[in-house]
Amino acid sequence: MFDNHYTPENWGILTNIQGISTYTIFVSLAIILGIICYIILSIVDKKIKSENEEGKKLAKEKSKYTLDIVIMALLGGFIGSKIPVIIENLDKILDNVNNLKLFILSGKSIVGGLVGGYIAIRIYKKVNKIEGMRFGNNIAPSTALAMGIGRIGCFLSGCCYGIKTDFCGIDFGDGTRIPTQLYEAVFCIMLFVYLVVKKYKKKDLKDGELFSDLVIYYFAFRFIIEFVRATEKTIMFLSIYQIICLLGIVFMLFKKRKVENND
Repeated sequence: MFDNHYTPENWGILTNIQGISTYTIFVSLAIILGIICYIILSIVDKKIKSENEEGKKLAKEKSKYTLDIVIMALLGGFIGSKIPVIIENLDKILDNVNNLKLFILSGKSIVGGLVGGYIAIRIYKKVNKIEGMRFGNNIAPSTALAMGIGRIGCFLSGCCYGIKTDFCGIDFGDGTRIPTQLYEAVFCIMLFVYLVVKKYKKKDLKDGELFSDLVIYYFAFRFIIEFVRATEKTIMFLSIYQIICLLGIVFMLFKKRKVENND
């Protein structure tokens, strides 16, 4: 099926509310709450850092870019989220090359979205010559919260499901399957709580440390759960998402080690 978020008739748990797709509702809610969370964390940071003159100056300077960072993260995330789907469904896309609406509204990947958002922000910072200004410790918890809420929409609409099982499965329309969406939703919410607690409890928190944690922990979790997801495994018995996860983990671990060695 080309569009992972358009499901067959009588498929899913609760596919729409008052005629509106539950996937659309929860993804929209995820984006809104993620942005609100990011703004709140930025405001709290500004108040905390305003206790000294240097921190106050940095917080004021960073606040100028808050909206731009959100826009770039969303734009880069959207573009990145499409790339793994294109790779995975290239033959189907070519068969539907004239259906632009189907392509735009088709499945999106959290894994690709994280990579795309990260690259977009890096490019924006380089163009505006603010590479030394870090936003990752606010972006990370906000992103984890958004991912958790979005996965609830996946569960209700019946996309991103697991393989068939006879044990503790949920029937999406063709027999019981592992509800990988719920497992991922719970994991992401727990990750959100962990990142927020670490942000305000750890005294020597490094710039961008929480974003590195987000990528490493989520990619590790996603790599494991992908084995029981109903995705095509074509590269050394791994899916395209697992390959991206492995590369992302290696990159972030290398980046963290580099930062630690420079301290």
